[in-house]
Amino acid sequence: MMHFPISMAVPARFLAPLPAACDVVVIGGGVVGVMTAWFLAERGMRVTLCEKGRIAGEQSSRNWGWIRQQGRDAAELPIMVESLRLWQGLAQQFGDRLGFHQTGVMYLAGSEKAVEGYEAWLPHAQANGVDSRLMSRREVAARLKGAGPGWPGGLFTPSDARAEPWVA
Repeated sequence: MMHFPISMAVPARFLAPLPAACDVVVIGGGVVGVMTAWFLAERGMRVTLCEKGRIAGEQSSRNWGWIRQQGRDAAELPIMVESLRLWQGLAQQFGDRLGFHQTGVMYLAGSEKAVEGYEAWLPHAQANGVDSRLMSRREVAARLKGAGPGWPGGLFTPSDARAEPWVA
């Protein structure tokens, strides 16, 4: 059973003195704020990270943790490719302690029209070096034993990942 480090039983408090000086103040202790502070500190900056409640205890602690390139808007896709690269580097640095797992993401198509939509998105993936591929009805049925033959196809991106929010 996983122990969750943040609960309502432990009040949000910071009792240490605030720093006398810093180079950057980051407001917001979710995944974006924490990682901004992390990368600035790695570059030698003195960073103060502020959050109204608990660091990593607000929305970032309640998300599903997907690090997904699949199905993204074409303009957003390069950002997600870079995000995955950063997560992979952090996973090398921290190992299993990060809660990062690169197991892929699959979207199931409920209709032939959905399959066509996935197919139309594939050029965006290819242009950004993303390993997404269309799956046939047979491939979906073989991969999801017991799901039945009702899915006309799917889209699968093996490189997509997840990081357990409570751990990361």
